[in-house]
Amino acid sequence: MADLANVCLTGRMTRDAKSRQAGNYTVTEFGLAVNGWRKDSVSFFNVEAWGKLGEVILQYGVKGKQLAVNGEIRIDTWEKDGEKQRKTVIEAKNVTLLGSKDAERPKVA
Repeated sequence: MADLANVCLTGRMTRDAKSRQAGNYTVTEFGLAVNGWRKDSVSFFNVEAWGKLGEVILQYGVKGKQLAVNGEIRIDTWEKDGEKQRKTVIEAKNVTLLGSKDAERPKVA
């Protein structure tokens, strides 16, 4: 059996989605904040969505938008100024658009 590094997260976008070119592909990047079970516990994740999935996120993904993300976790490593750098990234395979902050605010008459 193959090893797995799957992850399922539900949280809110910490910034508007932005895209960049990676060779022949377009990758969309955004941050996701996920509240923990403790009131003061929040985890922050860097998320990438490639191709068509990324295009949908780019169109609808704005800061505060609630998302459910299923994907694979990976650690990117590189060297900068002679020091090894590491970054944990969630590569989204499936994203469900949920709510927005504005949709959850009570309307004042």
